[in-house]
Amino acid sequence: MTLLVILAVIFVGGKIIFHPKSFGAYGHYLAASVGEIAALHPAYRNSDSFSAGYPKEYETWSTGIHNVVKCQVCHVAVADSLSTASLSAETAHPAAALPMPGDSRKLCVKCHERIAGRPDFMRQIEVTSHGGGGQCTACHNPHSPLFSSAGEPIAPAASAGAGTADIAAGKKLSATCAGCHGPVGVSAIPSFPNLACQKQPYLIGALGDYQSGKRANPVMGGIAKGMSSADIQNVAAYFAGLSCGQKL
Repeated sequence: MTLLVILAVIFVGGKIIFHPKSFGAYGHYLAASVGEIAALHPAYRNSDSFSAGYPKEYETWSTGIHNVVKCQVCHVAVADSLSTASLSAETAHPAAALPMPGDSRKLCVKCHERIAGRPDFMRQIEVTSHGGGGQCTACHNPHSPLFSSAGEPIAPAASAGAGTADIAAGKKLSATCAGCHGPVGVSAIPSFPNLACQKQPYLIGALGDYQSGKRANPVMGGIAKGMSSADIQNVAAYFAGLSCGQKL
């Protein structure tokens, strides 16, 4: 009995002596913690955080047309989005396993199903007729969808009035453009425009205008007049599919 009394005294005395001053001011927690938590700056894990853990996928993504879509947009759509943030800006973000979407067709159509008013630069498909109902990843590399998982070029879904295109043929034709516009569509000369990531309908229209003489330029006119309609479609599709972040 004496031992219990001693322990009780020690417990009560400890609460009085070591009791945090702000505890219980607003409830059963430290009132001072409110300011401490508010002072923290959440640091959100960006796509670069996964470059070390997934070097091949990161390289494919960062140089492809999908580099404007961050990793979490697709991967965290099937898991806990809170796993992409911490409460400390100083906290390191080691490469962690990303959840894999199980149904790519269900996920991809969130952006690529043909919907009235959706901008033309976003590739659109008729869901009921495209791909025979199979998974999108059966044909497309999800990190760079203008190419297959094996690295072979794939013609993009046609934009309105743009027809179909052969990306591989367009890449070969782009060698003619490299002297002025750079080997990957990025010009080293400011007066020559970049072609990488340019909208396909615009490129088709520009080449058509040079071909007809509506736009006067002796160099471009000579090049365009030697191109067939298919050549124009193909080279426009190739440049449109390149990343806007291409480097010389």
